[in-house]
Amino acid sequence: MSLFMRSVLIVGCIVLVALLSGCMRIPLGSLWALKQFSFETFEPATLRLAMQLPQGVALKSGSLVVDSKIKREGEPLVEHHFVLHESKDRNDFIGLPPVDAAQGRWVVLKFDADEAARIRAMRQGLAARKTADAASGVKGKNSVEIGAAPKLCRTGAAVNGSAKVSGALYWEVDKGYVKVLRETSLDDLLKDMDDSKDVAAMPVC
Repeated sequence: MSLFMRSVLIVGCIVLVALLSGCMRIPLGSLWALKQFSFETFEPATLRLAMQLPQGVALKSGSLVVDSKIKREGEPLVEHHFVLHESKDRNDFIGLPPVDAAQGRWVVLKFDADEAARIRAMRQGLAARKTADAASGVKGKNSVEIGAAPKLCRTGAAVNGSAKVSGALYWEVDKGYVKVLRETSLDDLLKDMDDSKDVAAMPVC
């Protein structure tokens, strides 16, 4: 697999980046839109990740760390960590379906200017290395792994494990928000992230 591009896989497991729901939970109707995502050209400052969280559930510290691992044959592993911060800008919620208060609320995450610049720098470095390798005829097993796990917490004593969680991704104006996680129970989502996790084990915020 190419060091630089992963197409739908990079979306399915960067996006769900945040949700770690697994690609099987992506709505079929969203797959075509996700295929248009380009790691080479997407603008990090534009990307938004939206999570519909049930009542009594929040994202700990209001942020999400995205981890990347660059593996090159015969070289040490290179790791980068990028942080998505919770947005308070109401414009970032435009296009998301309305949610009744009883169902919870939308949380929108985005990269700030500094993080967006770091992502562009990493991407430019990958492109430069790819070009240099091609020019010198160097071939090897190279890969990029991207992933993250949301740290969810309880804002109150009672949390309904059957409450639904959804997710959506925005990266281009003409596409709007693309649903990347169909309604999934909180219990199932926690099991996807870690078989030993359940609602009772969630920490207090």
